[in-house]
Amino acid sequence: MSKKNVLLDDNGIMLSRNNNIYMLIMGRGQNLVNNELVSSLNKALDMLEQQQQHSKALIITAKGKFFSNGLDLDALSNAMIEGFWKVLARILVMDCRTVAAINGHAFGAGLFLALACDYRVMRTQRGYINWPELNLGMPLSIGFAELTKAKVKSHRVLREGVLAGKRYDSADALEAGLVDKECPVEELLHCAQSLAIEGLPESLHITNFNPDSFRQMKIELYSDAYRSLTTHKVDTHPTSRL
Repeated sequence: MSKKNVLLDDNGIMLSRNNNIYMLIMGRGQNLVNNELVSSLNKALDMLEQQQQHSKALIITAKGKFFSNGLDLDALSNAMIEGFWKVLARILVMDCRTVAAINGHAFGAGLFLALACDYRVMRTQRGYINWPELNLGMPLSIGFAELTKAKVKSHRVLREGVLAGKRYDSADALEAGLVDKECPVEELLHCAQSLAIEGLPESLHITNFNPDSFRQMKIELYSDAYRSLTTHKVDTHPTSRL
């Protein structure tokens, strides 16, 4: 990758640009969610938002066999989780199309990062996505729960995924509607880029695209998840009213 295309390289998180397509690559091993990852993701999103470009799309992916192996249990705190919620909220209502290219395992927080994106592409043959809370003896917490409900509309999938802890390979994830496409790993980025390009305003023949209005549409569509991720606390009781 040409250095001129790299907009940010911070602590294993890289943001690059190729014409209208921006790519955020996580390269921190298991990409465990902790304060360092949250900080670097925020810097990348800040950089993206500074780009004066209405026609754009974002792909989020990673290196190696992990998309993200979830929360860093050795660095767990309510403040860290709530900071990650803010990152998820930013991606959820990004003013452009977002695509998760799931290159490997996406457990817990890694799955939520993918769910925050508009589209998901998953590699075949290796990698699972999973809600691990049941196995860990942890509740979902309201932010993760509302994001799950916003993006997973099948009661069957909610039962088997959240309440039974099923691990989904790419074929199972596609059948369950958790991902939009599956492909071999060597085709993963090409597939993600195709989905990203298809969402550009010119590809959709949109003549009066307004990124602020596009972001507002997402807030309207995902209002419960967005409010939970931006205003609630980890210890908010799940029966409290939004």
